[in-house]
Amino acid sequence: MFRSGKQNARPRRQAGVSPLQAVDRALRLLDLMANGSPHVGVSELARATGWSKAVVFRLLRTLEAHGYVARDDTRRYTLGTKPLELAGAILRRSELHQVARPALLTLAERTGESVVLTAPTARGVICLDTVDSPQQLRASFRIGRVIPWHAGAAGKLHMAYLPAHQADAILTRPLRRFTERTVTDPERIREDLSRIRGQGYAFTVGELDPGVAAISVPVLNWRGEMVAAVSLGGPASRFTEDRLPGLLREVQRAAEAISVRLLGGGSSSGVAGQQCRGTSQRKEGGA
Repeated sequence: MFRSGKQNARPRRQAGVSPLQAVDRALRLLDLMANGSPHVGVSELARATGWSKAVVFRLLRTLEAHGYVARDDTRRYTLGTKPLELAGAILRRSELHQVARPALLTLAERTGESVVLTAPTARGVICLDTVDSPQQLRASFRIGRVIPWHAGAAGKLHMAYLPAHQADAILTRPLRRFTERTVTDPERIREDLSRIRGQGYAFTVGELDPGVAAISVPVLNWRGEMVAAVSLGGPASRFTEDRLPGLLREVQRAAEAISVRLLGGGSSSGVAGQQCRGTSQRKEGGA
């Protein structure tokens, strides 16, 4: 069981740290917790950040008081419910989410695989909406997860449709290797992006999460610009050569249905339209 902090808890400000620095550190902690182990201790976070355990503890107390983290009976921390409330508020305001949801449900039903809707952000590609496969062995996409540009079908598809100078800027940064199949050589990635643009979709196996295959297809707005992507993911063992063409057609059909609905509304599509202007076993999905 988790217990959230009392709303009137007001930890003292860290000595020598400005309010803006404290906010920056708190947000960095949340990022670490979102992309790491579900339950983490003060010592682990202190090692990961290079900050003292006292600083980390004070930040966690503040975040706990506002519902952003929660503490279990072993005194380890996990994300609280407040981020879910914020994510829900964003999604409710996103026209893209409302337009896409029926097509995502239909795609999941017709294929039996997990589905995710993604859009670009400054830090990578974010999962806006998901539908999990009903099968016991499945990929599981988490709303709010940020996928790197260079690894996985969704990330590479979005990067393929970025303006060239933006893609080049991404490829000048250090590129993390997530699995033995992650491509980190910039020239090889450029070749992948060129092929993706030519064929109009991305397909990867095990680049972001071991054993997970994914197909991603762009969603276009009325200007013909990519505003989002629809991805289908699951165990690579089910994305066989004979099944792949049919799965691709289903993803293309879903992406086209969303594009048609956006065209009907004359919309540049909510969250993504503001951000993109480019020509009993579970597996964590890498889209």
